[in-house]
Amino acid sequence: MACPGAVSVSASKAVLTFSKSIVVDTSETAGLPDLIKNAYRTGGASIPIVIFTDPGVTRIYGRYDHPAMKSQKYGEIFKEAKQSIQKSKQDGSFSSGGKKVELVKVEGTKVQSWKSSKGTEIKARLVGVEDDSTYVFETDTGKTIRASAAQLDKASVVKARKAAGLK
Repeated sequence: MACPGAVSVSASKAVLTFSKSIVVDTSETAGLPDLIKNAYRTGGASIPIVIFTDPGVTRIYGRYDHPAMKSQKYGEIFKEAKQSIQKSKQDGSFSSGGKKVELVKVEGTKVQSWKSSKGTEIKARLVGVEDDSTYVFETDTGKTIRASAAQLDKASVVKARKAAGLK
């Protein structure tokens, strides 16, 4: 049997490509918002449970328990939740805790090299900047990649901000 801790660490890394991870100790569930408490209660006894919601905690985009994540193929497992979150952001229904997600679309950019803060390089086109802090790229194969300024090297952040017309 796979170790739940290993699943949660791997799942957290996968989640960071499009969301933020918050770890809640099971003894602290009483302090959670009702929407999250309900999603947790219906998750069964298998831990960890990964719940995708918006920062405003108005909607659950997906809930996955340990058995659902055992294969560790997170690209497949979380695909539906990730697509729902992206669609919600595009149509303006994604709640950021009171403020609408601001998207600066970047048109007509070409495929370029971008580097992560760890030195990994991707070739993609910048297509937008969300909330002045998340950079949205698209590869030639159509894959969407979101990266925070902390996840990109400084030169890539400067280049992206300039391409988006931001200071």
